[in-house]
Amino acid sequence: MKNRKQLVAAGCICSLASMALAQTFAEQGATVLGGFNGNARSGSFGDIDNDGDPDLLVQGVSSARRLFRNNTIGTGMATYTEVQGAGGIVADDTTGWSAAWGDYNGDGFIDVFLGESNLGVGVAGDLFRNEGDSTFTDVSESTINEPGFHQNVGWNDANLDGLPDLLIGMEGPEPHEVYLQNEDGSFTQSGESAGLWIPYSGNSFGKGYGLAVGDYDDDGDYDLYLSTCRSGGNIRNNFFQNRFVEDGFLHYVDIADSNGTQYTPNSYGTEFVDFDDDGDLDLYMTGADAQETKIWRNDGGGTWTDIQTILGHRVLPNDGGDFNGSKAVDYDNDGDLDLYFHDHLASNGENSGRRLFRNDGDWEFVDVTVSEGLFTTNEGAYDSAWADYDLDGDMDLFSPNDSGSPERFFVSNASTNGNHWLFIHPRMNGRNTRAIGAKIHVTIHEGTPEERTLRREANTNAGTFNQSDTAVHFGLGSAATVDRIRIVWPGGSENTWQDIEVDQYITLQQEAGDVLQIQ
Repeated sequence: MKNRKQLVAAGCICSLASMALAQTFAEQGATVLGGFNGNARSGSFGDIDNDGDPDLLVQGVSSARRLFRNNTIGTGMATYTEVQGAGGIVADDTTGWSAAWGDYNGDGFIDVFLGESNLGVGVAGDLFRNEGDSTFTDVSESTINEPGFHQNVGWNDANLDGLPDLLIGMEGPEPHEVYLQNEDGSFTQSGESAGLWIPYSGNSFGKGYGLAVGDYDDDGDYDLYLSTCRSGGNIRNNFFQNRFVEDGFLHYVDIADSNGTQYTPNSYGTEFVDFDDDGDLDLYMTGADAQETKIWRNDGGGTWTDIQTILGHRVLPNDGGDFNGSKAVDYDNDGDLDLYFHDHLASNGENSGRRLFRNDGDWEFVDVTVSEGLFTTNEGAYDSAWADYDLDGDMDLFSPNDSGSPERFFVSNASTNGNHWLFIHPRMNGRNTRAIGAKIHVTIHEGTPEERTLRREANTNAGTFNQSDTAVHFGLGSAATVDRIRIVWPGGSENTWQDIEVDQYITLQQEAGDVLQIQ
C-alpha cells in the first residue's frame, strides 16, 4: 500500500451564471439546457465520454428521453448540447423514468440500464452498452430482458464476485429482482432464490418507490431497504439483510419488523448515509401523501433509534407533504449531509416543487428552500439529480418538470462561501471499474478537537428514480488539508492516502495508490 501526496490542485472552471452571494442557487435552465422542455419526470448524471464532466440523461415520456453532453471540458462553456437521437438510447417503452449508470462489462465506459413502465405488451427494460464514442447499443436480448415496471434500478455487486449485478425495485404486481451477472456478460434472474419475493397481499408484490443500498452492518456485503407507496398506504417496507458473508450464498432476510424500521404509511425515496460521522450508515426514508419523513440512527449491533424520539418532534419542520424524490447532499460544503426533496404536488400550502433542509447538527434540519433560492412554482415531475456540472466545487441541481414547462437547472455558488471541498473518482481493477460499493472515509482536522471522519459510499443508493453523479463529493468546511483518505473496496481490501490538498478532483486507483489529476 502506497501513500502519495497530491502536489497540484486542479483549477476551477467557473459557471456562466453570475449569482448574488445572498442565495446559493440561481435558476439557469434557459442557459444551461437551452430552455429544453420535454415533460420530463427525472434525470441521471454520468460521464459517458470519460472527459471528466458529468453528462445528463433526461427521462420520462417519449419527448423527454434525451441525452445531453456537457461542454465544460474542452470549451469552458458550462452548457449542455443534445446528443442527436439520444446516442442510440431509444427504448421500445419510452414512458419509463428510472435509469442506472455503471460499467457492467469493465471496458472503462459507463453503460446504462433504462427502467421502463411496461405500458405496452412485451416491452422490457433495456441495457445499453456504451461504445466509447457517445453512442450506445441495445444489448438487452443477450443480457437482461426484464419486462416489469421498474421504479428503482441500481448497480451493485450483490454476491461479491467482482461483477456488477442489477437490482430492481418493482412497481408491482411483479416482485423485486436482482439479476446476477455471469462471466460472459449475461445475467441470471435471481430474485426468488435470493429471498426478495415477499408478497404484501396474496400474489401481489412490488410497490417499491425507494431503494437504499449499503453495508449497514459492515460485514462486507450490501443490504437493501425498500420503501413502498400505494393509494391507501399500509404496504410493508422491507429491510433486506444480505446474508452472503454469513451463509456463503446470496440470501436476503427481511428484518424490518425486528429492527424497528418498519413503516406502513406511504413513503418514497430512501438512502443509507452516515449523518452523524460515527462511521456506520444511518437510514432515512421520505414521507409521501402527508406522511412524515423518518431518520433512523444506526446504533450498531443491528439496533436503530428513530430520531423523532430524540428530538421530541418530527425530523422535518412543516412535515407532512407529498415528497417523492430525495437526496442527502452537502449543498453548502460544510461537511454535513443536508436533505433535499422533490415534491410532485403542492403540500402544506407550499406551492413549491423543491424543498431543501439544511443540517445544523444534532439531527436538526432547517427549511432553507426560500433563502437559498430553490422556491419556485410547483411544476410537477418526481425526482431531481445532483452533480457539479460546471466543476467549480459545489453541487448543482437538475430539476425536471412534468407539466409542459421548461426543465429547471439550479446553478450553485457554494464554492465561493469559504468552505473547502474534494471530489473523488474511485477506480477498481477487474470488471467493477467504477468501484460501485466502495466505502470512502475522509479524515480532517486530525489531532484537534474538530477532528471528524466523513464516510461516503461510491454510487450505491438508487434513491427514487434518479442517479446523481458518480463522482463522490466531500464538503470539508474550514479544513485546508485532508489528513487521510481510506477506501474499503468491494471485497474488503483497503488503501490509504495521506496529506491530500483540498479543492480539487482526484482519481484514486485500487492497490496502486496513485492520485491522478483529472482537470
